Amino acid sequence: MKKYLGLIAIAFLFTACAHHKDVRPGTDGIHRVVIQTEDADEGARDAIAQANHFCEKRGLSAAFVNEEKKYTGTMDEKTYQNAKRATKVASTVGGAVWALGGDKESNLGGLVGLGGAAGDAALGKGYAVEMRFKCI
Repeated sequence: MKKYLGLIAIAFLFTACAHHKDVRPGTDGIHRVVIQTEDADEGARDAIAQANHFCEKRGLSAAFVNEEKKYTGTMDEKTYQNAKRATKVASTVGGAVWALGGDKESNLGGLVGLGGAAGDAALGKGYAVEMRFKCI
């Protein structure tokens, strides 16, 4: 039990230090956050949170200069979105069947869940979000 508590504490410390890991400070007072993400809107929220944290650590507030979201995947965007949805469904349903099913169902559910997770990883993060901001 102590071993697990130690691992949890270490993980917490690492995540506590990563509140603005994607911020690139600028010498001209304009900083930027660049995030690779599966979802552009979620990436934008993450970028805003990181910029706010970066400025708050300096006793200031973030003022955004511009924002750019773009699809960077190798397949067309609609196909990427549909494939991401399908892999998430496969992972979720497969995991539920693995956990709740009998012996045969558990094996099948585990395979479906793993296939969904592998497909999701292979698709990667198809969006880039970049925000420029000042701390005022």
